[in-house]
Amino acid sequence: MKADVLESFFAKYYNDALLYSLSLTKDKANAEEIVSTAFFKALHTADDDIRDFKPWLLTVCRNTYLSNCRKQSRYTELHDYLADDGEELLDRIIKDEEYKALYHAIGQLAKEQTEVITLFYFENLSIRAIGEIMAKKETSVKVLLYRARENLRKILEVRE
Repeated sequence: MKADVLESFFAKYYNDALLYSLSLTKDKANAEEIVSTAFFKALHTADDDIRDFKPWLLTVCRNTYLSNCRKQSRYTELHDYLADDGEELLDRIIKDEEYKALYHAIGQLAKEQTEVITLFYFENLSIRAIGEIMAKKETSVKVLLYRARENLRKILEVRE
């Protein structure tokens, strides 16, 4: 892949990849590391056969996140007393109170449900692209999205 093309993709998709990575990690530093790793991999491994760069990039981000989780679980255990700086960052990014409540509710969903909601509504990806990213069939993605919406509705109804 040519460097100038990668630069234009970086400018176009960096924020999307960062938001998606933040939804996975809840930590700005880890999310930025995942995105930079994904673009590094794009620089070295991508060829001209990639039709849709954004789903491919988000797939690389997801795989990098999962790989990091596996590595981290081998070396250390998570401690309950660690603070979650990701929420503070998201509070600064999301200023509108309704969006804060919505994002908080999305954060209460199971990881796969959070991921599918983020990809569908915030990244505006198709069911097919989400299936490719999550390595699931389209029908499984639809069911997961339906269940996520239902759980999200229940969480938001309790808040009111």
